[in-house]
Amino acid sequence: MTLKMPAQQAGKLSCSVSRPDVFRIRISKVLRSISQRSAVREWSIQLERFVRITAPDGRLDFVIKLGVLMLICGAFNHIRDMLKYGLGAHGTFLSNFFEAGFTALPMCTFALLLMGHQNALQKRLYRQATQDQLTGLHNRRWFMENTPEQMQAGQTLLILDIDRFKLINDTYGHAVGDRCLAAAAAHLRATIRKSDLCARIGGEEFAVLLNDADRSCIQSIAARISNGFDFDAGDAKTIRVTASVGVSADAQTRSQAFKCADDAVYQAKAAGRARYVLADTIAGNAAPPLSALAL
Repeated sequence: MTLKMPAQQAGKLSCSVSRPDVFRIRISKVLRSISQRSAVREWSIQLERFVRITAPDGRLDFVIKLGVLMLICGAFNHIRDMLKYGLGAHGTFLSNFFEAGFTALPMCTFALLLMGHQNALQKRLYRQATQDQLTGLHNRRWFMENTPEQMQAGQTLLILDIDRFKLINDTYGHAVGDRCLAAAAAHLRATIRKSDLCARIGGEEFAVLLNDADRSCIQSIAARISNGFDFDAGDAKTIRVTASVGVSADAQTRSQAFKCADDAVYQAKAAGRARYVLADTIAGNAAPPLSALAL
């Protein structure tokens, strides 16, 4: 005797049984898509590296690499000749080199020119993606890519915020504000050392990574940055542009350093601006007195 199940119940049962299988299939598709994207990204990185290596850098490098490619083409032509006719049966390497040169020379020249153009395009795109157009400094993305997550011994992070920058924009206009940001970037470049890194990470916010700096060097650089510079706002008006600086010298990770330095910036603002605050201290260190209005 056979038991028959109603069609509606059978459909529900089959649906309930197949749902886990459908879920696993979807998960496998997602994982496969992620792996394919990772493979494409890795292939793209390797291709960019190959272009950087093979692209000629100047006329002399172009001639050298063209000669190397011609030698490789001549060698392949000679190997093909030996496989076809046997050793010493047909032509010398020099004759095979010149024979291959008629075909390989224009193709190798075009390939090198194409590689050079591709390399220049990659550099241009990378520069546009990592450089702040207004100040000429690097941006936050570049700063994060070029600073370690684990802070090394002797590394110190400085976060600085221009004091009363909104007042400058509201009083003198955004064009003057843009010039002020460019002047602040120039002042920052002139203050730090060649081994240090700096970037514009926000509107009027900048970041500096000091390498191999002792406490006196850190305080000296932070004081000069916070003391600011004289800025020509136009119409024969010169204002003093200062900054509030937060210093993190003892953090273990980059994220901790950013948080400590940001908190120190707020302490410097609360203490009266135009000063720096060490993240491991409570009170701020006032910069030298200003002779003009601090903005």
